[in-house]
Amino acid sequence: MGMKKAAVLLLGFSLGTGFMLTACASAGGADAGEEQTVPDLEIPAQSRKPDFGEDSQETDVSGEDTRETGDEEKKEEVVVIDPGHSAVVSGTKEPLGPGSSEQKAADTSGTSGVSTGLPEYELNLRVAQKLKTELENRGYTVILTRDTNEIQITNIQRAEIANDAGADAFVRIHANGIDDSSVQGAMTICITPDNPFYPELYSQSRALSDSIINEMCAVAGCENDGVWETDSMSGCNWSEVPVTIVEMGYMTNPEEDQRMAMDEYQNLLAQGMANGIDAYFGYR
Repeated sequence: MGMKKAAVLLLGFSLGTGFMLTACASAGGADAGEEQTVPDLEIPAQSRKPDFGEDSQETDVSGEDTRETGDEEKKEEVVVIDPGHSAVVSGTKEPLGPGSSEQKAADTSGTSGVSTGLPEYELNLRVAQKLKTELENRGYTVILTRDTNEIQITNIQRAEIANDAGADAFVRIHANGIDDSSVQGAMTICITPDNPFYPELYSQSRALSDSIINEMCAVAGCENDGVWETDSMSGCNWSEVPVTIVEMGYMTNPEEDQRMAMDEYQNLLAQGMANGIDAYFGYR
């Protein structure tokens, strides 16, 4: 498949002493169960924030018309979208990856908005549904791992949906949380080159992560915190196809929380992710 990898500027990034990125625990993030110190990140140039006028749902920040047409030629690629978390949690654990003795929480309900009270699982589903519509209008075949909040589904089961579909890209939608309410910004997460389970997927997963974070931030105007490489996410370690986690922003930041709850901003996030998927497959 053709891919174009977005250029990035290398910049060391640290959240400072005592700041911990919570991966899918009560403070948000991607997979359930443990805190991770944010490592150095690759951070492209930051994009400007768009104004949210009455036409913002139809026009991107470049002024180009992005209204859905539904007349795109059918594409061959299959994209599986995983809205992170759900309202129903099993409370069980599962292996970090195939054959691993390390156990992680199989599922959690995620975080919630510090200002809006919006549950992360609801935000994730709203954006995932918008992204599904956007991608289908561009000709892709799209599968959601869940289409309701009232479902119990583990990280392994989510990955198996992508595996069984033979997905060309597995995009996991999440929002972030941290103990410092001033922190904001979007990032993507992918496996490392030394992933103990599927290291052969690193190059494609990194390219997918780069494309989505750069295009999403360009459209939505959010702070671009680059790509975090880690092998601590069970939903990625069980994936047999290229995979990325999209952390759309921090629900622990009052301003970013309110922005992510806005329908028009969710549209921009979905459009930007779709642009990134187009770029990954060589359509941009």
